[in-house]
Amino acid sequence: MAKKRRAAAKKKKKKKKAPTKRKAVGKAKIRRPRAKRPAAPVPSPEALAAQAAAAARRRKAIAAYERGLKAMQRRDFRGAATAFTSVLEEFPAERELHDRCRLYLQVCARETVPQAPRPSTPDELVYAATVALNNAAHDESLGHLRQAIGQDADDERAHYMLAVVYAQTDQLDLAVTHLERAVELEPENRLVARQEPDFESLREHERVQQLLEPPPARRRARRPTR
Repeated sequence: MAKKRRAAAKKKKKKKKAPTKRKAVGKAKIRRPRAKRPAAPVPSPEALAAQAAAAARRRKAIAAYERGLKAMQRRDFRGAATAFTSVLEEFPAERELHDRCRLYLQVCARETVPQAPRPSTPDELVYAATVALNNAAHDESLGHLRQAIGQDADDERAHYMLAVVYAQTDQLDLAVTHLERAVELEPENRLVARQEPDFESLREHERVQQLLEPPPARRRARRPTR
């Protein structure tokens, strides 16, 4: 029995152990040091001074622009124009402000144009009414003519022009009334009215037909015979 045990023990020693399996390990990555970015160049004292000067000029330009806006709010258009012009002339680099300054300068130019004096006398009012009527501004023309009639109720020109305005606006009864008054005040208006193209709509009106008929010729008195 002892021999069998020793023989079994020898067989066990002869058995080789199987090699242990190892996991395959890839090649280790080599980390390369990152390239350092070059440091930003330090601006020179001259560059810093130039930047500061540009910032100061921009502040002055903005201040002038704001002065112009405040002047416009006060309706001081001349002062506003001076401020906006200074932005264009003294600060050529501030192009962002230039377009707005030019726009506001146009507004200032319109507002500073001297206005024509308003008509006040009957002559001025009738003339202004004629100009307005030529521009098809009927309401404006009527306003001037009513003022003229208010100052002089017997102004035959104002009555004639009122007849024209009312005829153009299809207010025929009013047109006939003022035409009758114009002819009554100045008989020569009868001849003018016959040639007036604006009175075409009145031609068939009975009152107008009677009004525009030439007056009967006066017979000359015969001299007594001796």
